[in-house]
Amino acid sequence: MVTKSLKTLEKMKVLLRGSGKMGQILVCAAAAALSFRPTTVGAAFSIDKKFKNKDTNNACIMTEDKTYRKIMVDPDQFGSKCFDTATKIVSVPVPEAAGNREVIVRLTTAGVQASDIVQMSGGYGRLSTEKPAKNAASGVQPGDTGCEGVGIITALGEGVDPAEWPVGQPVAFFGYGVAFREVTILPVADLLKVPTATPEWTALPVSALTAAGGLEIMGKIQNFTAANPASVLVTGAAGGTGHIAVQWAKAMYGARVAGTCGSAAKADMLISLGADVVVNYRTSPNVEEELGKAFPGGFDIVYDGVGGRIGDVGRRLLSPTGVFIGIGSVSEDYSNSKGPDSENKLETKKIGVKEGQTEKFFFMPAAAKMFGRAKWDDVIARTVDSIATGKVRVVLDKESEKYSGIEGVYLAQQHVRTGHNIGKIYASFPRD
Repeated sequence: MVTKSLKTLEKMKVLLRGSGKMGQILVCAAAAALSFRPTTVGAAFSIDKKFKNKDTNNACIMTEDKTYRKIMVDPDQFGSKCFDTATKIVSVPVPEAAGNREVIVRLTTAGVQASDIVQMSGGYGRLSTEKPAKNAASGVQPGDTGCEGVGIITALGEGVDPAEWPVGQPVAFFGYGVAFREVTILPVADLLKVPTATPEWTALPVSALTAAGGLEIMGKIQNFTAANPASVLVTGAAGGTGHIAVQWAKAMYGARVAGTCGSAAKADMLISLGADVVVNYRTSPNVEEELGKAFPGGFDIVYDGVGGRIGDVGRRLLSPTGVFIGIGSVSEDYSNSKGPDSENKLETKKIGVKEGQTEKFFFMPAAAKMFGRAKWDDVIARTVDSIATGKVRVVLDKESEKYSGIEGVYLAQQHVRTGHNIGKIYASFPRD
């Protein structure tokens, strides 16, 4: 009966979604009539009638069980860079309602990356100015973790247009402390509409937009022409943002692209994505010489996410007017758990760029201020379209298929620090 009811309700939702507020009310009524309260081994959900100040934006709300789980920084461990010991899983009440211009989202997947450690330990976000909350609550608090997620809208607050943001809409989002949790509350201004709430979209809010924004805002790759395309080096090219940068340069702008990586499997993946030259820094007798022969005029743009020795190789191989774009330095091990990558360790003091060359750091959350809101919105729209149409392919790390539930975030964080991932690392929050 539950399966039949689910199918019936889903059909009604599709038919009525375009019917505005009355359509939402009818869906709620149908759910009630069908006794639509499936219970499974995992968290169950229900669809209830709920009215607030007679605002039918809140007419239909999908709610979780009474509690949900999230990962918070332990106040006594704040400042530590060990994710395993500095954080804890807590259970909190499900939010009763979204605030003004806010929605409640049930997460399906969360992106996982090295920079989560920086946020967790107070490097940026709310924890750069506030201490972690001592008492866990249902909303987003200082000390909550995770920066990029994907999910389904389950409730609308006042002032949210249900025609634009219907219950059931898949969304991706970025924020501090919004992702390592089963449920979150977000302003609609922070949401990105996506076609499906599936893992590939975890790459959008941080990894993909960092690649697209870095290459366009800092690298000005759009100023090159088909007759004179850019030459681009991407370090850490097989990672979550690196493999997107390779494709953004190649598929979107016709650049000639080289990538560095640390295994044969990663090299194979990069070749399949269109990289012109791939160098395995662990096995190459001379990375700089190998890249220099393939690009004798140097690189117009270096997109560097690893730092260390390979970062300096990129600086030395810049063209006379080249731009070095730093986005992070993962080889230096943000977690302090294993030390810098010995095969990418700086041999001397980090070098600088020469006169005529430029070195910049790109921090995606500041992109709208740097580029202007309208231009940044255009980058976002084109990035979404490129993934949706397959112009840019998100490669999902195979190991991430094992990282299920809140506990899976811890396994994913451990995997980040091995450096063995091929593509985007994520954790899933399935509903049985």
